[in-house]
Order: sequence, then C-alpha cells, then structure tokens
Amino acid sequence: MNSTTKTNRFSLVADATLDSRLFLAQALVHGDTFGGIPREQMDTLYQNIAAIAHKLITMKTRDLSDESALRTHIQTAFTLTSLGLEYGSKGDLDKAVRLLRKTRVVKFFQIGNTLTENALERARHLLENGAIFPPTRDDDSVLGTNYTDRETESIQIYTQTELEFLKALLTYRTTIQTLQVTIRDTDTPRTFIRLAEIDMIDRQLAGIENRSHYVQALPLENLFALDPPLNLFPNPIERLTLGLIINIVLYRQIDFQLDEDARQDFQELAYVDGEIRQSLRQQLLDWISQYLEQTQQSDDVITYAVAYWDDCLRIEGQRISAE
Repeated sequence: MNSTTKTNRFSLVADATLDSRLFLAQALVHGDTFGGIPREQMDTLYQNIAAIAHKLITMKTRDLSDESALRTHIQTAFTLTSLGLEYGSKGDLDKAVRLLRKTRVVKFFQIGNTLTENALERARHLLENGAIFPPTRDDDSVLGTNYTDRETESIQIYTQTELEFLKALLTYRTTIQTLQVTIRDTDTPRTFIRLAEIDMIDRQLAGIENRSHYVQALPLENLFALDPPLNLFPNPIERLTLGLIINIVLYRQIDFQLDEDARQDFQELAYVDGEIRQSLRQQLLDWISQYLEQTQQSDDVITYAVAYWDDCLRIEGQRISAE
C-alpha cells in the first residue's frame, strides 16, 4: 500500500464527524463536561476508534480510492461502538463514562457488531429465500395449461419498499422510523442511531418472516396458474390475500383468482363508506386464525397474519374511498 493512500485514510478518519445523536457522542460530551474522562484519555479513545475504522476499511473496501465507501465504514465503526456502549451501560451516561475509562473501546465495537449481525444475517436470508418458488418442470402438471416461462418466476414475499429496507440493513442503515405491518412509509436510508432502532428492525424482520410462514401454510398448488400472474403486482402477497378473502366471502372456497367484477361485488357487500363491516371483519380474522391453528403455525405467525389481513382490509377500504 502506498503512503499517499494510507495518509488519505488517516485523514478521512480524523475529519469524520461523530453524529451528535449517537450515544457514544453524548457519553463523550458528558464525560468532558463533568471531567469524567481526562483530555489525554479522550484523545486515546478517538485514536482507538480510528484504528477500528482503519481495520474495517482494510477488511471491507476493495477500492481504497473510493472515499464514499471509506466514509461509510468510518461511520459504521462509530455506530457499532456506540451501540455496544449503550448496551453495556444500559443507556446510563454516568455508567458509560466509567466504562469508557476502564474498558478498551474495541470491546464496545465487538458488542455492537454482535447486536447487529443477527439482523444483517436475517436480512440476507430473506433476500435470498423470501419468495414462493414455482414447481420444477418435472412437476409442471400441477400448473395446468397456462404454464409459461413468465408464470414460473418466483413470487416475492416482500414489496419493493421492503426490498429497499433489507438492502439498506446490509450497510448498517435503515429506511423506517416506525414498525409497520407492511412497510409503506420509508425515509432516505440512514445509519443506525440507538438500540431502540435495532429492536424495531428485529420486529420488522420478524413480521416479514411471519408473512412468509403464513403464505407457505396456504394451499399453493395452483398459484402459478393464476391469470394475471401474481409476480406482475407490486405487492403480490397483498393481492393473494385479497383474492383469498374475496373467494371466501363470495364463494365460500379457498382460491386466489381475483377479477374486477368479483372485487366490485365484494366491495359493495363488505364496505360502507370505505369501512369494512365490523361483523364481517371479525369473521374473516377468526377464519385465518383458525385456519393457521389447524395447520399448526406458531402464535407469532397467527398474530401477524391476523394483523396482516386486517391491514389488507383497511387498505382496500382506502382504495374505495379514493375512487
């Protein structure tokens, strides 16, 4: 490695701004204000965090001339160290200052890395496996006569906004500010700030995982013969669920085919001024709960699926009101 590249890396770390919202930044200010951390030890802390950033850069950056990537890893070093300190001190600033005085800062980075790695691994797994996959060509008899290459494409469990959420997690960033049944409201990806965000992210991931279990518990034999195919829709699982609801209400059968005439009939029967009739709403939520109990799904999956059906019914009501 040439000296110029190394100098640039040190310069980037030295110039990096510690986000004041980070617990680490607040702990350092607290220690400085009340004399809890001597100035020379404060300098050492920054040097140690810089060393962690350098290690991340060495491990994860292929192009050392890419200053944007370098800055990302520097911020990740700050973020993970902050999360580890917040965890170790239970959010108490006085305790955090005491820990910073007697504990090597790399220990907090390691804790923060452990706290976030589970979320990153779950995001990777969903990105790779969060889909309903078509039968192999050996099993294409179940698809009937409508079998085409287009219809054999997998059906994603998550939406485009959820895809963006999952991808952002892999760079230690999040796109959400609130927990949502289906992610509909997103922000520009931002770095993790506090432990409460990690808890919310874990719960959001659990929701997407539970949605996958809910769908897999349904009879999916003819799913890839639907016309139009579900993978053409931006929210295929919502479309699948609405089709199931409408077929149950109108025809008392488990099916996912949905046409606009049936949808109109369902809307006229089920909604008044954009609000689902409460007696019908409860019948539908009871139906999916009982169905999933019979297929031996966990309480978490059942609770999520009921909330998901309720959310789908609410969104359908909003569509009616908007027309």
